[in-house]
Parts: sequence; structure tokens; C-alpha cells
Amino acid sequence: MKKKTAILIMLLLPCAIFSQEEGKKKGQVELTNIPVQSQYSNRFKITNLYLNKRIDLGGKGEILEVEFVLQNLIDDPQDLYIFTIATYEKVEKTTSSFERPIPEKERIRSFVPFPYDLSNFQYPVRDESGNVKKDANGLEMVRLVKFPKDPKKGVDPNTDKPYHLKNKLVVRTTHLSPYRTNYFFFNNVVVLIFDSEGKPAYRQLFEIKGKRSR
Repeated sequence: MKKKTAILIMLLLPCAIFSQEEGKKKGQVELTNIPVQSQYSNRFKITNLYLNKRIDLGGKGEILEVEFVLQNLIDDPQDLYIFTIATYEKVEKTTSSFERPIPEKERIRSFVPFPYDLSNFQYPVRDESGNVKKDANGLEMVRLVKFPKDPKKGVDPNTDKPYHLKNKLVVRTTHLSPYRTNYFFFNNVVVLIFDSEGKPAYRQLFEIKGKRSR
């Protein structure tokens, strides 16, 4: 029987989009951030990024399409692993000390990666001794972080292999926001790219203030 876990969705601070926490269990370090020096690549660049909103044909909700062009900046072809993560994040409107802080578990209301595999973004919540915390029901607590545990799962859905960049490559991903009570759409997108060895190569956060419909 599969072990049940309790998921805790947490907001990653704007000044450090990726969590800096390291796992201390048995001396093991959990990498959950892309180093500053790897945020931008001199081997490729992203151009013509579009965020399109459309209705799901099955009536399940609304879909965010992320589309961009990768342009190769070197002579040799490159294999890349690519993820996009769409989220809806609540932030305090002011910095007033009289404003009630938003609870951590409510700061990110949705978390939809592409390719869709939530387990690849779930990290255990540990105490100061490195032990996994449990909730009131005895379930192990995990948090969702904008960094994949296995970067090599970010494959091209058309080939099930790494994205192969020769000169230019169009990348399209989709993210479903299901209809629900007090419905909300996404307001943030993160693009993560890893090289052929699974090492961080690029990250960029985009804030969605207006959506194109088609």
C-alpha cells in the first residue's frame, strides 16, 4: 500500500524564488535552487514568449498555454530538459504591520507543472534534526518547490526524449486551472531549463497581469 503524505504548499520568497533549504537527513543535501550564476545562459536564449488563455474543450476549466522560441547561440546542437510551472500566488497588498499575514499554506493556491508530475516537485518538510515532520493525522508532510527532483524528466512530449535544439525550437506547454468555488486563474509562470547532464542552465519568472484569449 502506498505511503500517504500530507502536502503543504508554500510560497517561495520573491528575493529567492527557489527555496534555499537543504535536507540534513543523514548528511544528505537536497538541491532545490538554481545558482545565481546559472540563471541566464550564453548557449541559448528565449524569444517571443506568449501566454495564451483558452477554455478547456472538456469543460474542466481554463488552460494557460506557454509558448516561446529557443534560439541556439552556439554552433553545435544541444539537448535540453525543460519545465514550466504555473501557479496562483497570494501576496500581501502592503507592508503595514497592521495587515494580517497570509498563512504559508495559503500563499500558493495552485501549482501546475509541465510535464505534469507533482511528485517530482515534492520535498519532505523536516525538523531541525532532519526528521520528516508529520501532521495531526500522522501523515508525512511534503512541500511543493519550483525545482524538480529529477531534471531529466523534463522531456519533449512528442519524442519522450530531451528537447533537441539545432537552430531554433518552438516550445509549447499547457496548464489546466480547474473550475472551482471562488475560481482563480494563474498569475505566475516559471521557466526552468537544464542541460544534457541535468545541470541548471536557465530560469526566469513571469508575472501574468493580462492574458490573451484565443
